Amino acid sequence: MKEFEQALQRARSLVNAPAPEPSAPPADGPPTIKGVTGRPFMAEPKPEFTANPAREATSLPLLDADMDQFRASFGADNQGGRNIDGAFRLLRTQILASMKDRQGQVLGITSAGPGAGKSFTAIHLAMACARRSEQHAVLADFDFRRPSIASYLAAVDFPSSLGYFRGDGPLDQFLTRNEGGNLRYLLTDRSSELSAEYLASSKMDAALTELTARSKDTLVIADLPPLMGCDDTLAIMPKLDGLVIVVAAGESSFGDVEQAVAQVPPEKVVATVLNKVDGTSSTYDYY
Repeated sequence: MKEFEQALQRARSLVNAPAPEPSAPPADGPPTIKGVTGRPFMAEPKPEFTANPAREATSLPLLDADMDQFRASFGADNQGGRNIDGAFRLLRTQILASMKDRQGQVLGITSAGPGAGKSFTAIHLAMACARRSEQHAVLADFDFRRPSIASYLAAVDFPSSLGYFRGDGPLDQFLTRNEGGNLRYLLTDRSSELSAEYLASSKMDAALTELTARSKDTLVIADLPPLMGCDDTLAIMPKLDGLVIVVAAGESSFGDVEQAVAQVPPEKVVATVLNKVDGTSSTYDYY
């Protein structure tokens, strides 16, 4: 465990390494904002928000999913569930504050390799955000190589988001919602060999613009493929306002963690989640 902590510390040091001071922006340019890593970056101008997302959400179909089963197996009803629930509430608060500081609305969730718990993290974070009535969230399964969110939620009879990227209809046709209306889902139940191409496409640009333009309090939580073994997450990286990297204690390779973090622009990293600290999924830590 000590060696793992040292490897994770080295990985975080890559994120927090000193960066050259940026040149001053023009006097009439956008403001410079400090991110959580301490690196200044330029905030993109945000659109005016005129839509009513709560009213619009009622027109979307409910996601047919077994949330009770998910909670019983992976949530507050499971042994150690209170630790999980409390950890994700705290993580939610930190994430929302960090994204507000950087005026960002698109958050990616990834890991070095498979099996670290990134999809589990994305689901719990989205649910924690939706507990705040004024907060709107979109849980998007953009791991088109190995989609798993629908399986976790035992969701059935929903439109696959791959149809949107193939041009089969407007985005709203592929969205579903929770009962409260402040959590929307964009899911798929099948994989695609065009994963990187979809993530880098203009259709993805249009989807993220549409999802975030409805409310300044909307956070898109995108479950992404692992960093190692494919270029998918790097393909969508320019479209992300922040990134969470999930690491499984005792499972994630030390070298893979360091190599994965080294691929990520340091200013993108919002948090690192240390998962399975004691060999189970009942305890979480984050940095």
